[in-house]
Amino acid sequence: MEIQRNSRILNHLQKSFVLYSLLYENTQGIILLSLLLLGGVCNAETEEKMPVMEGDSVTLHTNLSEILDKDTILWGFGPRELIISQITRKEDLTSFFVTDEVSFAGRLQVDQQTGSLTIRNIRNRHSGQYKLTISREKTRYRIFHVHVFDVAGKKDGVKSVSVNEGESVVLQNDAAELQKDDLLIWRFGDEGILLAKIDVETNNHLLNDDDERFRNRLQLNQTGSLTITNARTEHAGLYEVQIRGRGSSKQFLVSVRADLSSAVIAGIVVAVLLVAGLLTAVVIYYRRRITEVKNQEVTVEEEKVSEMEGRTVALKTGTKLHDGDEIKWWFGDDNNPITKFSEWTITDADINCDVTDERFRNKVQMGGKSGDLIISYIRTIHSGVYKVQITGKTKKTKYKIFIVTVNVMKVPVKVGNPVTLETDIKIEEGDLILWTFGVKNCLIFKNESGPTSICESFRGRLQLNKHNGSLTITNITDADFGHFQLQVLNGKRNRFRRFNVIKGDDTFELHSVQLELEAVEKQIRVLE
Repeated sequence: MEIQRNSRILNHLQKSFVLYSLLYENTQGIILLSLLLLGGVCNAETEEKMPVMEGDSVTLHTNLSEILDKDTILWGFGPRELIISQITRKEDLTSFFVTDEVSFAGRLQVDQQTGSLTIRNIRNRHSGQYKLTISREKTRYRIFHVHVFDVAGKKDGVKSVSVNEGESVVLQNDAAELQKDDLLIWRFGDEGILLAKIDVETNNHLLNDDDERFRNRLQLNQTGSLTITNARTEHAGLYEVQIRGRGSSKQFLVSVRADLSSAVIAGIVVAVLLVAGLLTAVVIYYRRRITEVKNQEVTVEEEKVSEMEGRTVALKTGTKLHDGDEIKWWFGDDNNPITKFSEWTITDADINCDVTDERFRNKVQMGGKSGDLIISYIRTIHSGVYKVQITGKTKKTKYKIFIVTVNVMKVPVKVGNPVTLETDIKIEEGDLILWTFGVKNCLIFKNESGPTSICESFRGRLQLNKHNGSLTITNITDADFGHFQLQVLNGKRNRFRRFNVIKGDDTFELHSVQLELEAVEKQIRVLE
C-alpha cells in the first residue's frame, strides 16, 4: 500500500512539473504550488464528460457563487496541463490572465465572478482534458473531458456553377440515395440561411418559403438535390449541403449572369424589322442592362497586416463610401458582425462603434468617409481574419479580407544589465499605473499612495518615469525574462503596453529594437 501511495504521489508531481515551471518566478508562486501539490494528494478529483458540436460554445462551470479574497482559480488544458487562464483575488485586487496561445485566440471567456470558463466557436483541436484547480482553504480539482463532434466531417471542396438569369440552377447531391438515419440540410450565404431539409427518419421534407428571394423557386428531389427555378442575380452566392447522418458536406459557388433574356432579344429583332426609329431606344435599353450587370459584380481583395501590440491599426477598405451604402465588418469565424451600418451617412469625423464582442469594446471606430475599421491599442487576441462587405445602392458588392498578425514587442538584454521599457504614454493626474510580470500577472509596481514595489524579487531594482510610465529594471537576472505589462487606468479610458524581455547578447540586435521602439513611440504620439 505504501508503494502504491508513493507511486500516486510521484505521478502527480510529474503532472505538476509544467505548473511548477510557471510559478517558480516568485515567492507567492512557490507557496501556491505547495498548496496545489498537497491538495492533489489529499483531495480526490471529480470528472465530467462534455460533448459539444463543432462551432458551438461550451461552458465549464466552477460551481462557485463568487470568487472570494485569497482565492486562486487555475484552468489547465491537455496532458501537460498548459495554463490557459488564471484568476487570483487578494485584498480586493484581482489578477487576471488568459492565454495568448494561437489555438485559443479570441475564443476564451472567463466569468470573473465565478471563474467559469467558456470556449466559443469550438473546433476539433480543442478536444481534450481541462483541469480546474480551486485554491481556497483547501485545494479542489475538477476534470472536464471535452469531446468535439464534427458537424460535417469531410468537405468535397467547392464546385462552381454558372447560369444565365432566368435559367434553373441544379445543385446535385452526390449521394445515390439517402439512408434511413440521414438528415440532409441545404444552407445559403454567410449567415447560413436554411433553405431546405429532409429528415429521412421522420419522412419530413421542408422548403423555406419565408425568404422572399426563394419563395416558390425551390425544388427538392428524393436524393436531396436542390433546384432553384428562374434564377436571379440575388441568388448568387455560396450554397452548402450537409448530410448529418454520414458526416459529409459539399459547397457550391453559384454565379448568375444577368444576360438579356430570349424574349428581350426577340423584341429587339422585331423592333428593328418593324420600326427602324425604335433602334435608338433599344440601344439605350441594352446599355442600361450592361450597366446593371457591371454594377452587380462582386469583387474580392485580400491584404495582410502585421502590427506591434499596443498600436492603433486601421484596416483600410480602399473605397470611397456614398450616402445610403451598407457596410459590415466581421472577425474570425463569427457570423455576427463586429459592427454594421445599413444606411451610411458620409462624415468627416471617425465614428465610435457599439459592439457586443468584449474583445473590441471601446476599441473600435469607423472612418467617416471610407468605412475603415480602426482598432485602438490592439492586442494579440485581435490577431485573425477580418472581412468587410460594402454594398452600394446599385447592389455592386465589394469584399475585402484582412489577415492581421499582432506581435509583442521584444526587448533583448544581457544578464546583469539594466533595461528600460519605454512607453511614451502621457501620464495624467489621477492615473493609476500598474506594472505586472509573468503568466500570473504578478503585480510588481503601482503608483497608488506613492510608488510601491509589490513583488519581493524586484525590490530595490525598479524605477518609474512618472511622466510616461516607462519602467527601468536594474541588474537583470535569468528569472526576469518574460512578459511585462503596463496598465494606465482612469475613469475615461484604459491604456496598456506589453513587452517580452528576452536574453540577448548581440548589441546590434538591441540597437535595432531601440530604433523600432522609437518608431512605435512616434506613431503613438501622433495617435494620442
